[in-house]
Amino acid sequence: MSHLAAVMATVLLTVSATVSGATPLEHGRTLAEQGDAARGIVACAGCHRADGGGDEALGAARLAGLAPAYLATQIERFRAGQRSHPVMSPWAERLEPADITAVSAYYGALAPASNARAPSDIDAAAGRALAETGDWPWRDLPACVRCHGPGGVGAGTVFPPLAGQPYSYLLAQLQAWAAGRRHGEPMALMGAVAGRLDADEQRALAAYFATRPLAVADPADDLPDPSPAPVTASVSTPATTVAATDAVVPEHLGAVPAGRAEAASRFTPPGRDALPEGPLGEMVRLGAHLFRHTNTDPRSAPHVGNDQTCAGCHLDNGRRADASPMWAAWVAYPAYRGKNHRVDTMAERIQGCFRYSMNAQDSVSGQVPETNGLVLDALQSYIYWLATGAPTGDIAMSGRGYPRLPSPAEGFDRTRGAALYAEHCALCHGAEGEGLLVEGEVVFPPLWGPRSYNWGAGMHRVDTAAAFIAANMPLLDTVQLTPQEAWDVAAYINGHERPQDPRFDGSVERTAARFHTSPFDLYGEPLGVDGAVLGQGTTAH
Repeated sequence: MSHLAAVMATVLLTVSATVSGATPLEHGRTLAEQGDAARGIVACAGCHRADGGGDEALGAARLAGLAPAYLATQIERFRAGQRSHPVMSPWAERLEPADITAVSAYYGALAPASNARAPSDIDAAAGRALAETGDWPWRDLPACVRCHGPGGVGAGTVFPPLAGQPYSYLLAQLQAWAAGRRHGEPMALMGAVAGRLDADEQRALAAYFATRPLAVADPADDLPDPSPAPVTASVSTPATTVAATDAVVPEHLGAVPAGRAEAASRFTPPGRDALPEGPLGEMVRLGAHLFRHTNTDPRSAPHVGNDQTCAGCHLDNGRRADASPMWAAWVAYPAYRGKNHRVDTMAERIQGCFRYSMNAQDSVSGQVPETNGLVLDALQSYIYWLATGAPTGDIAMSGRGYPRLPSPAEGFDRTRGAALYAEHCALCHGAEGEGLLVEGEVVFPPLWGPRSYNWGAGMHRVDTAAAFIAANMPLLDTVQLTPQEAWDVAAYINGHERPQDPRFDGSVERTAARFHTSPFDLYGEPLGVDGAVLGQGTTAH
């Protein structure tokens, strides 16, 4: 058993002992406040302060309130040489597994505290756009909060809080990742992020997060874009470069005619700081907010029956090419949809997203937002604004939908997909596809189970999910799945039970025969536990 495994194997014992009034936390407190002179272990508080809030002058991290599993992992990385520090490295070498577990549990149990402050000559607001919205169009750089949770308050045991960390500590870590002096994190994510930031951006981000509150604050939705860089080359997806005629259109956004040549350059929506003035601008701003916080805003949440948002499938808040961008959808409607055999307006198309992707029938209201109501008016206003300058009726815009994948030469295999999911997807979406929420805000959406999209959503089809995965997942290009791998992962994800198709008529067999006849649709297949037929549905109630 590795040293890390030994540490983690004692975590549950430590927690249970703490609950029963035993001494592991007291042992952690002793190490934190006094150290252990006999073993040459210095007190943590000497650098991290008694409250665990860190120290700007020493560049010592805030530890109070961080997840014990995360803290234990970082100590192990000092032991393994993946992190290096003149004090921390020899300190970590002297700890036993029980010490690591105890001191990690102690700091995790402390109330969050921060002694951070940004230098007066650094404009903390300058890092806001990168922190909150990233730079996906030009550097394939997601927002920091996309992984570290709303406001950077942390997400789970892998993505720690950035909010309230000392500026000097944050800057030193960004510099270490960029220079290759710190490594070992999953999929080399932070090395890739830090390497795409210049020195001024690193300082601005460190200052921004050092000044952020430790709890989730009101989200920011009206942020300016980073200064765009010129684009002279065509855009490639992680799996393959595709033409506009190869777009997978989610849930039949409209047929894409053959023979259209790819546009010389992709459409660029207006910048986030270019909102219209007056009432329209306010409605656009509200729509942008609802798009990102669909499941929590009190105006849209009553119509959401799971833990999904519009931005979960339409990345960068509906802006990202090859992630079914909203600017390309707007110009394609009204359109005939094979899914319901009628011409739908944009309002009806959005209602379909609530019905299937957000499982409205299991919501508080039990229904989709009403036509001409505030929610649909705001969302349509936002989508309309994103399409400013886009050619009306152009249903083959470059970047529309998800790029189509070639048919899998080896079919798609859920067993292979399970291994790939565990290696590349479970880090964010959870081992059981449960996703991750922070104070109700979706950080990583559930992929199956009662809080996921239902059996009627376009994403439940293996071909649609595979196309999305190949073009967009993982978020950074440190891992590039092949088309075959994307097919296999999609098959594994969509081979799990999820909420029932709203069109269900009481019989899985009849519903499958009417609505699930595609070879890429696993509804009605005997692929569940012990050969159970998929499509029984699952509910959170």
